Amino acid sequence: MTCDPAKDFEGRFFGALKCQQIGAVGFSAVRGSPLDVYRGKRHIGQVSDAVYLVKIQVEGESLIQHCGREAHLRPGDFTLCLSSEPYELHFADNYFQVVLAVPEVLMEDCVSQPTQHIGVRMDSRVGANGLFTKFVTSISNCLDSMDGVLAQRLEANVIDLLVTTLGYAEESHKHDLLNIGVKREYLQRIKYFIRKNLQEEQLGPEWIASAHRISTRYLHMLFETESVSVSRYIQSLRLENCRAALADSAFADYSVSEIAYYWGFKDASHFSRAFKTEFGQTPARLRKDSQMSGDQELILATK
Repeated sequence: MTCDPAKDFEGRFFGALKCQQIGAVGFSAVRGSPLDVYRGKRHIGQVSDAVYLVKIQVEGESLIQHCGREAHLRPGDFTLCLSSEPYELHFADNYFQVVLAVPEVLMEDCVSQPTQHIGVRMDSRVGANGLFTKFVTSISNCLDSMDGVLAQRLEANVIDLLVTTLGYAEESHKHDLLNIGVKREYLQRIKYFIRKNLQEEQLGPEWIASAHRISTRYLHMLFETESVSVSRYIQSLRLENCRAALADSAFADYSVSEIAYYWGFKDASHFSRAFKTEFGQTPARLRKDSQMSGDQELILATK
């Protein structure tokens, strides 16, 4: 992106940025003086990963222009931006924003048609919007003191509250869920259910079908449009969470087996084989490589 001092601003520029990864979700706390931010196609071409950016206004005000819409945010408001689409941010005064970076796949698994919320002001006085922004802001104030397990649990709570908040907004604007089809709606709900219950050992086709009052045959039929089966989808999500934990220094005190069990794997040998098949290296090797990389970064930072 390109950042320029706001028009008519003649003071001394200042800015502060604090970032922390909580599971799959990135947290950023951004403070600065009046600023104009531009993200265009040339910037987008430099970054391959598409993420939804949940921009929460904590202090000051901002004007966000995205996908032909404008959102004028006041403290407590928030909006969604998609990193793969151009946008502009304008801060006329000193400001403080908390930004969540939610992977596109995760957002689309959990939220019905998230693109409909892009560039729309989510008023803090409406529905659960204010509750969501207060909760996320409170988390951003204590990022440095969180261990890995707490961070993973808070990630689930943040996503859950975001889903509830956007779901209420969708109902209030009378969007007709039937337009996306009953099967798609069912599949989305099931994917969200799976992500929320990854740590449960009993998570499987029978348990999922029973929880949604459908047959296992219908469940498998819903996944026919996907590139993976239900069981494979569950395993892939678990493996991805295990890989993130093994590479995270916050989980350094947890053994490989403990991490595997935490994410629902019942057998350590099966986990190790599945992990190597998925990522091309053993869990222990990935952890060791991550630690070596972290040590090298620390050495460079102290020079």
